[in-house]
Amino acid sequence: MNPAKNQSADILQLIRNFADDHIRPRRAELIVSDVFPEDLWQAFAASGLAGLSLPEDHGSLGANYKLLSAAARVISRTGGVPGVTMVFMAHWLMSKLHIATDAPSSLQRHLIPSLTAGKTTLSVAISEPGAGAHPKHLKTTARRDGNDFVLNGEKAFLTNGPLADQFIVLAITSETDGRKAFSAILVPADSPGFHRTEGVKIDFLHPCPHGGIALEDCRVPVANLLGEEGDAFTKTSMRMRAIEDAAGAAGQVGSMYCLLSDIAETAGNDLAMEIGAIATRLQALDVIAEHLASMADAAGNDLQPLLELQLGFHQQCQNCSEAFGALLEKLPDSDSPHINYLFRDISKSLSIAKNAHVARLAKIGTTVLHHARSR
Repeated sequence: MNPAKNQSADILQLIRNFADDHIRPRRAELIVSDVFPEDLWQAFAASGLAGLSLPEDHGSLGANYKLLSAAARVISRTGGVPGVTMVFMAHWLMSKLHIATDAPSSLQRHLIPSLTAGKTTLSVAISEPGAGAHPKHLKTTARRDGNDFVLNGEKAFLTNGPLADQFIVLAITSETDGRKAFSAILVPADSPGFHRTEGVKIDFLHPCPHGGIALEDCRVPVANLLGEEGDAFTKTSMRMRAIEDAAGAAGQVGSMYCLLSDIAETAGNDLAMEIGAIATRLQALDVIAEHLASMADAAGNDLQPLLELQLGFHQQCQNCSEAFGALLEKLPDSDSPHINYLFRDISKSLSIAKNAHVARLAKIGTTVLHHARSR
């Protein structure tokens, strides 16, 4: 018997119990709330799950992306509130990607115990008002002044921003002939010149909070640099998005399983074929999501295969969402409003980064055309 497999099963059961006890009973409240409840975060911290993704040598659980993906699936399927899944996954993924991997040892010694205990959490600050995350339009800068970086700029759309007290800020640290070099710098919320802003509100994935920050001659030590200076757009932004989407795929499937179960509670036998068609699609999506997480664990510098499979997965999720929409039109009126809210969260989350997805698909198609014509 595989001890690692047994440990994973035990962890997933702990997560299932947490979702059963702390999320499912509050589902109707959580899925419409503009604020993430403090007591839910405290329960998460007390459960020991906050350190799921951090290294075992720091007293944490050392989960790989495959286990984190399975955890997201369980939370979404059992709890039925994708916004809660997003809050916890953001904490796990940011901790693993940016602190356990890129932070210098002095920062790791300081932060990992607090992250493991749920006493602190992170937010990645890349997007800017009116610019999104496109590197050409980003303006936030960080210049060296002695042993400090001095940051100026504004960030928006920050997942977990209102909860976070540590921000991983993508800033321009040099520019040559119009070519910007970006670095990732850890900025504590109590730094001089740091201010929170309201950011941009979104009308789905509640109660996951999104906020903004403004930096005005904000000083942090040069020792807060994460990774290599000037290398952050590729390593922090692009890699983060690829890993985040791959590890989060199973959470999307879990949400759709939950929605199908909700619908099946009130649907009549006349809808059996439509329900069966969606159920079998979800089985296929489950297989792809598990493979995506395994690819994330094995990913080196070449992220293209991961990105391409994720695009295929995303398209199949969109098809499944459309099938749900058609099914809901045939469903009798229900006294369970969370069905409509859950469908909203699933369908709207699939519209995130739509333009980027279209551009990537066009690029892949152009490559296919080129290869076909060059034979």
